[in-house]
Amino acid sequence: MQNPLWRLTRNEYGRQAYEILADLGIKVAKLDQYVCDLTTVPDATAPAGVDIDCRRAGELDRSEADAFVEPAPIDRVVTARIDGDLVGYCFLSHNRPVYVEALDSERLFDGAYVWQVFVDPGHRNRGIATALVRRACREAASRGADRANALVAVDNVPSRRVFAANGFEPEKRVSYYHLFGFERRRTNPL
Repeated sequence: MQNPLWRLTRNEYGRQAYEILADLGIKVAKLDQYVCDLTTVPDATAPAGVDIDCRRAGELDRSEADAFVEPAPIDRVVTARIDGDLVGYCFLSHNRPVYVEALDSERLFDGAYVWQVFVDPGHRNRGIATALVRRACREAASRGADRANALVAVDNVPSRRVFAANGFEPEKRVSYYHLFGFERRRTNPL
């Protein structure tokens, strides 16, 4: 995918513009739902020097829990640390509806849902995000999920690459438009 739009939208200025428009009552989101079969999940090998851990959100200590306001206590938080410092994380939900801010609605997925993948900018392009997603998939499989889902914005090329590297394939496109009180939602197969 050679879409250079993500370089304009996936930065602090693009995010500020998005938030200003949302405050004015204009919100547009197009996300692809990626799906991965969990019957065969590769080992969750972390890059050298990176420790990957997975715990229930409710088991985090107070300082960690304050950093993660979104997951429910039953969700899993997969973290990446270098020398004890948090450098990345993602969330894993299973068998519960999850509020998706970009779509302004709750969604219930068939299987597990991997979301909010983040790696500190100073540690990107080292395979950390790939290791986080892979570990989340192994955890989902161990909890009985036979598939994992992710929603990825169409302009988020780095995340699309991470999920593709973990065996995810785009299945459908979910669109949401909110213009001054008018809303439209659509889901189409890809």
